[in-house]
Amino acid sequence: MVTEAGSDPGEDEVARRWWALQPGALLPLSQGGSLLLLFPGRPGGRCGPDVRDAVLHDGRRELVGDVELHVRASDWQGHGHHRDARYNDVILHVVLICDQTTPPRRQDGSLVPVCSLYDAVITPVDLPLHPLAADGSSARWPCQRLWPQMTASERAHLLTVAGTLRFEEKAASFVAALHQAEAHPPFSAYDVCLITALAEGLGYGRDRRFFRACGQLLLGFTTTLPEPEGRASKPPPLDAARLRALGLLVARWSKSTRGAWATLQPALHNARPQRAIAELRASLAPLSRARSDILICNVVLPFACAVALIEGNEVLAHQARRLYHSYPALPSNQVTRAMSRQLLLPTEPRLACQQQGLHHIYQETCRAKRCGICMAGKQSL
Repeated sequence: MVTEAGSDPGEDEVARRWWALQPGALLPLSQGGSLLLLFPGRPGGRCGPDVRDAVLHDGRRELVGDVELHVRASDWQGHGHHRDARYNDVILHVVLICDQTTPPRRQDGSLVPVCSLYDAVITPVDLPLHPLAADGSSARWPCQRLWPQMTASERAHLLTVAGTLRFEEKAASFVAALHQAEAHPPFSAYDVCLITALAEGLGYGRDRRFFRACGQLLLGFTTTLPEPEGRASKPPPLDAARLRALGLLVARWSKSTRGAWATLQPALHNARPQRAIAELRASLAPLSRARSDILICNVVLPFACAVALIEGNEVLAHQARRLYHSYPALPSNQVTRAMSRQLLLPTEPRLACQQQGLHHIYQETCRAKRCGICMAGKQSL
């Protein structure tokens, strides 16, 4: 955005030009060659790169990752991104002005190609797939042709299947983690695994790596904390509030003879789902109801299923799955909103399991636009 006559444009102008690009645009690279734009991605949050999950093609293979937008190529180092692990998934640096000849490096040492949009002629290439046109013309993604023809119950069934797959994958990951976990007094191996996952869950949509490290520190492990978001001297207020709540929970569990898992487990045996949910939320106070619900569905319930699988406790496994499938919708987030638009849903799903189904489809196929194997574009499962 130009603020004064003759002044340099700002990053808003870079962003405007990026989002104006159409799939099929051939992006010239300052080091030679070009990349084909298959999907421009979605806007990033406050933490990390400007664009998430863009899909490009280098002539040999698809590249899926983040894109960072700057006015000048030198802004990469000027903003400290070369020291920040949060930018290690960046696959393209988009700028207006190329004021240096060498491409920047990520924190992991990888070079990042640079594309200058300043006076560049973006050559369109015809592609078989394009996202839904802004003017409302016919959709060309397979899912967008199929989903309007499905009944509400058919859509709900597909999302439930996808959400169940995500749940079982999380449970399997917890089984593997529990086999590797070790007790760290006063916490059991179960507690070490659960508290670390809860800490990371508090970082969903934020800086998960930082939150996970904070959880390990609260457990008494010697660890070096990464820098908070934006390389600040302390976490932003929202993160600080969540970490204070986590500290209170860990302190409470460390003083209890029951620990974290034994405190949460009894609620799972309540035959009344609403009562079970209320008890789990109370066990996670002083976290907010919304954050507690996110942790219960993403961490506590699949963790409970993993424990049940290890111990051969069929009742606990049934209760965890039953509660997951009946849990009301969680707060909307970038992925659920983006996928609801992608699938042309009139509203977001009303059950958490179906929201998790949107996440599963996104992570498995839609993120990389692998339409040929996507369950959302099939006539039947």
